[in-house]
Amino acid sequence: MESIIEWLPRIASGIVMLIGLVCFFKPSIIMDSCGINMTNSMALSEVRGVFGGLNIGSSAAAFYYAEPMIYAALGFAWCGVAAARFYSMAVDGSTVKESIAPIILDSSVALMFLSGTALL
Repeated sequence: MESIIEWLPRIASGIVMLIGLVCFFKPSIIMDSCGINMTNSMALSEVRGVFGGLNIGSSAAAFYYAEPMIYAALGFAWCGVAAARFYSMAVDGSTVKESIAPIILDSSVALMFLSGTALL
């Protein structure tokens, strides 16, 4: 029987796939919750491409290859996302209250991806 640690990267891949699918098919759900107004079709295209397509593609690669190096690369990428949240609090003035949920999500996904590697 596989341990839960071996399943965590797969679960993270599923979470990232769900985020990607929501951003691809219903970008307004994510953007409205962030307070971002998409005023033209190019804005929708950017959200679908960057937040939707990139997350769908990276999680599909993680599911398809199921290799520790893929999980590690995605884990580092999500660490970068979490670090950007902290940087934004310091530089842009975003508050802890509005940043805590995304930081928890980003950090959790990063740790889940990295748990399947020898890096932890």
